[in-house]
Amino acid sequence: MKGLVVINPLPDIVFYWGDAEFTSHINRLGAREGIAEQNGLSDEVDQNALVQFFSPLLASHRFLKAELDNPYSSISCENGFLFVLRQFGEHLYIGVCGDGSESEEFLKRKLYVFRRLAGVHYGPVIDELRPDSSHGRKRRWSYMSRLINTWAHLASTEQSFLVEAVERLNVNQALNETCINMLEQALSKVRSGGDKHAVHALLLVNTKLLALYSSRNACELQAADILAITLVVRTLFPTGDSLEELLSFTHTPSTPLSIRRVTTERSPTPSSTEYYSPSSSVEETEQEKSEGQGDSSPRPVPSRDMFHTPIIPHEQDSFHTPAAVQDSFYTPLQPTPANQRAPDPERNPLLLSACEEAVDESAEQSQEYVHMPAFLQTPLCTHSPHLLHCVPIMPGTVLVIVSEVPKSHLAGHICQCLLTLVTTELMQGRKGGSAREGGQGRNHVEVLEGNVKRVLDATRKMKGGLERVHKDLVNRWDLVRKGGLSEYMDSTAANPPPRLETALSEFTRTLKVLFRLLFLTYKPPQAAEDKQRETMSTVQELVSKKICDYKDYLSVKAQRNVTMTTYLEDFPGLIHFLYIDRSMDLVIAPAINVTTNPDPGSFDATAVLKVKVWEMVRRWQHYLQNSFTSSVVRDGDFCYSYFLWFEDPSGNPLSPQQPVKQVQGAPPGILAGHYYRDLCARCFPTMPVGAVNCYELMCMHVGVIPAEFVASHCRKLAAMLWETSGEAHSPISLL
Repeated sequence: MKGLVVINPLPDIVFYWGDAEFTSHINRLGAREGIAEQNGLSDEVDQNALVQFFSPLLASHRFLKAELDNPYSSISCENGFLFVLRQFGEHLYIGVCGDGSESEEFLKRKLYVFRRLAGVHYGPVIDELRPDSSHGRKRRWSYMSRLINTWAHLASTEQSFLVEAVERLNVNQALNETCINMLEQALSKVRSGGDKHAVHALLLVNTKLLALYSSRNACELQAADILAITLVVRTLFPTGDSLEELLSFTHTPSTPLSIRRVTTERSPTPSSTEYYSPSSSVEETEQEKSEGQGDSSPRPVPSRDMFHTPIIPHEQDSFHTPAAVQDSFYTPLQPTPANQRAPDPERNPLLLSACEEAVDESAEQSQEYVHMPAFLQTPLCTHSPHLLHCVPIMPGTVLVIVSEVPKSHLAGHICQCLLTLVTTELMQGRKGGSAREGGQGRNHVEVLEGNVKRVLDATRKMKGGLERVHKDLVNRWDLVRKGGLSEYMDSTAANPPPRLETALSEFTRTLKVLFRLLFLTYKPPQAAEDKQRETMSTVQELVSKKICDYKDYLSVKAQRNVTMTTYLEDFPGLIHFLYIDRSMDLVIAPAINVTTNPDPGSFDATAVLKVKVWEMVRRWQHYLQNSFTSSVVRDGDFCYSYFLWFEDPSGNPLSPQQPVKQVQGAPPGILAGHYYRDLCARCFPTMPVGAVNCYELMCMHVGVIPAEFVASHCRKLAAMLWETSGEAHSPISLL
């Protein structure tokens, strides 16, 4: 019994997802209280009942936040229901679990991830989750529900989503070069077809990155955005999990593409020169290593005396995780029905975007072309508008072209305005009688004024419906200034005057209207859309012809990317490991292939290993949030170790300038928020951004291995994996 609800201050339900059991539960309670249909048997939730039940929760949360600045984060009920709450901006996100299958930590992460996915689709205009029409609302909620369900499935089955890092497909050099050249040609064809702003081309195989090619002047595609794009692709183009399903496919690229689209304005600009991004390769040639990375000699291994490993005692005679630890952060893994792993094409709900519903519901899944906006993160904008062009090549393999959107600089100014306004609202909650320190209030006002001026200058000459929005912005900004924003920010007042509060609210709403009109509602001419579809059909055929010879090879590699047998000879007793480069958010880990349909009564050792690995990762994430950066735990038949360490760009070990402190916020990962970048900023406050590299290593040994051998294995394994990744660093320290 699970649910997820997003509520605005009115209060209105902006988004609702609930399984059949939870929906039925709400309807029955509503019917019993006389606030819903009397039968309470509808498969759709009664929104009146939903609002009535959640309004007291919203009101009490708002009161605790406004009056005490200490709202509750979770509620446990006597009947077993668990509610987890998070406030993001003006919206309250509530995760619900009534059957004990999801822990508080898992629900918390789910809320953060859903917020990120909503931002990828709608930018800062989260209210777009709720269209005016009931039909549109049903379809949009259905798509977003499938998206969060896809994440939940991948988080319980794929190691890359467990630790939230990109896993590259480890292929041979010939295929790697073929893919890079192929993506370069694909990007060139898309540009020659009229989309002059295409900047990235990706090939995804299941949840793994096969290849990435970027234009020279493009902003780097963030790992978190690659994971978000992977979630979208897996939702729109579902495929089976077994090798048999992946291998039994014959592609016919000549079949015309159907289209599911969301389109955004494009204006031609000169094409930028393309380059091969080193971060996009799975394997590099020796020439590239010698020319681009300097000395590639073996990396020295630090001595054992640099290793401080506190041993945390746990039950020695228990094969399972201790209950005290398990209850605090472990979410039991639920088996996934086959129909959820590989749903039929006709059951796949079509994407309803912020602009337009998808069309052609009867189109074959393998022949669809999806065209949709996506708001990605760049150094200058938290929701930079882009376009995604997705075409399937074969089951599990999808080509994605990422295009920038004209006027994206304006989106950056709008987002900066909204971010500054949110910061101002957070400062309103401070109680006390002292003025804000160091002119912080004046700095906020100056930043806001600068960004507002840029937005007004950019929209002054725009035509159509934007003329009225520009006038509204000018008028409402005047009201904000006349309402005494500068005076309030420099005062000791805890709350703004009512006049200023109203003006800020209206100004914020108008900024979101402008963002929506610019980047969410534009529809290009039909001729341009047809040309784009024709271009992507040509690109699909090009890629399919060049990659078809590797179909079986890629299908196998998608299931067994890295095998543990490679490391058994050098590391006796090592069962599993995960090595994560947090400077680029890349993970290397042996594959765990669980039997899809095991024989009844048979013992599946791989399934046991998978459960133990998931327990291991959740345990170390829990410890990291409690300031442990290295530890070894012996639990029953296994010994678990975890190390997090820092280096400078030259590979020299760094000791934190500030201790690792426990903080409240997003859980470890990159989808919910870049936890490790923030960790580096807290531990090294005087170092510039990007000057500190962070690494993680998690290992699982058999329990009879002594701790000193575990430590030695971890140092040698980290050095070996560093060489495999091609990093041009020198010695490491696991501290």
